[in-house]
Amino acid sequence: MMINTQPAHVLRADDINSDHAPGVAVGVGQALRIGIDANIDVIDLTPSDTGTFGVTIRAAIGCRLYAVVDATEHIDMWTDDEGLPDFSDVEMVAGTLNPLATLLLAQYRPIHQPYFGAALFTGRRDEHTAGLNPMQLADLRARAEAITARPQQLEAFRQCVIAAAARQR
Repeated sequence: MMINTQPAHVLRADDINSDHAPGVAVGVGQALRIGIDANIDVIDLTPSDTGTFGVTIRAAIGCRLYAVVDATEHIDMWTDDEGLPDFSDVEMVAGTLNPLATLLLAQYRPIHQPYFGAALFTGRRDEHTAGLNPMQLADLRARAEAITARPQQLEAFRQCVIAAAARQR
């Protein structure tokens, strides 16, 4: 069975009424941010004055436009939609690749591409962005820490992606 990991939605920076789908954000909670340096940070996921999380998501991952990928039925991964580098620029690929976020997503579903830039894992209730519940947060964090405990796996994945980019030259 093939599962499409193309972003479910691409949202503009001025699209403040839609985080995952139309509707307001669900409460205040926490999210897990995965940096390109494999830093794992728990952040507060707070809605803006308009009741959506768009501002918080953009600030957490440092982007103008973002894309969301379903990790599970109740967990989403947000990335910079403009963060996909030109694969002929090996240095850019190496500098923006996020092996930890890619491998963490792969713990939950098949993937078809590496991900670049910071990533933010949030919860989802129905079709609305929400904070992660304590079990989701603990599971994501434990899985991320288990991956980082195997730095050779992260580096091997990183080198495979860089080698693929080098062949694009």
